[in-house]
Amino acid sequence: MRKFYITYSLLTGLFIAISYKIKDDYFYLPYPNAIEYVLAFLLMLFTTVLLVWKKHRQKKVALGLASTASLLLVVNCMNYIFEWHPLNLSLPFTESQSFEVGHEPYTWQTASPVSAGYNQQDIEQYLEEIDDWERLRGLVIIKDGKLVVEKYQKGATKYSAFNVHSVTKSILSALTGLTVQESYLRSENEFILPYFSEYQDRALNPSKGKLTVAHLLSMRGGFTGWDGPQNVEQVMLNEEVSESKLGQEFKYFTGSQMVLSAMITKATKTSTKEFAQEKLFKPLGIQCGFWRKVDGYYAGGDETYFTARDLARFGELYLNRGKINGVQLLDSSWVEKSFTNYTSESKAFRTLGCYEEVGYGFSWWLLKHNGNLIYTARGKGGQHILIVPEQKVVAVILQEWNMRKDFESENAYLCKLLSLITKENMRTAYYTENE
Repeated sequence: MRKFYITYSLLTGLFIAISYKIKDDYFYLPYPNAIEYVLAFLLMLFTTVLLVWKKHRQKKVALGLASTASLLLVVNCMNYIFEWHPLNLSLPFTESQSFEVGHEPYTWQTASPVSAGYNQQDIEQYLEEIDDWERLRGLVIIKDGKLVVEKYQKGATKYSAFNVHSVTKSILSALTGLTVQESYLRSENEFILPYFSEYQDRALNPSKGKLTVAHLLSMRGGFTGWDGPQNVEQVMLNEEVSESKLGQEFKYFTGSQMVLSAMITKATKTSTKEFAQEKLFKPLGIQCGFWRKVDGYYAGGDETYFTARDLARFGELYLNRGKINGVQLLDSSWVEKSFTNYTSESKAFRTLGCYEEVGYGFSWWLLKHNGNLIYTARGKGGQHILIVPEQKVVAVILQEWNMRKDFESENAYLCKLLSLITKENMRTAYYTENE
């Protein structure tokens, strides 16, 4: 039996090492908690094969179970210590990679669609139609500060927190504004490099010395590499910056926000998550369900989990130009800067059915729909916080990002939603009811 003890010990150690490597370096994979279950399955499969030989069967089963349990225990301890993903994240390859939060999501006052000025029949018809929206998990519409539409499907609830990916960038933009507001940073024109003295004695691209906070927020950092899950060290040491493109050309690059998160941590001398909790989430009455750490810093460009109701509350902050409950939480000038278009034209911008991408502010997309501007925080897989200022509307869409996308039908549902929440759909019933 000694050789079996040695074999299982080596396999368990190897599988733990593989889990660490994949979870630490490839956190952007669709199923962050898949690898430990795949490897646990392989351990049990190996044990089953060994049972073909009758000798020591009970001991083999015990060894297999002990190795599998050890693997899962150690990997979950690493999940907790390194903050890789929520421990209660739904099992991989199920309908939803989400988890139920332990806190009460923001409690909204409610109003009927009719009292908000919508046609009840149109709303009901739309809510019935989107039953066929396969990846949709949550839809929330807030108008005039009241919840008028809320729908969850495929087992999701108001307590379900989803990875909202690049919506994180818009949240980090707010945190950057608060960092300036609290005088930790002088302005959005502050240079990046002085905050990263640990890299200054290495052979850095000279153009990086000209990088500012505004460049990173507006995706005009001049980075020449591809958009990917870079950590801070990779961005600072390995990514090239083109001086001719710096401040001139829009190029979506998630590494920019990773650097900004590290800069907030260094400037405030606390973690990005702790700063967010104290200065943003707590005043808003919301909570981040989970925030992933990447090599010592909380991810700035993705990997946060929120409920739909809490996201809508964040959207309301921007709808109200930084004011919440009568208090100017975020300076209105920062919201104005966030909604300013710094790139009026780019080959990266697309026309998508009923709307077109017309610009990018401080980590907010600018869309044009029927001649009107809509601002959106947007994440991979179809996560949206849509802000329609003229109608005083915030709409949140959460989708299951790891499933195959059906762009044509999903965009049609989105266009129908935009039609419903904009002025073209308002009915005289609203005025009749309120006369």
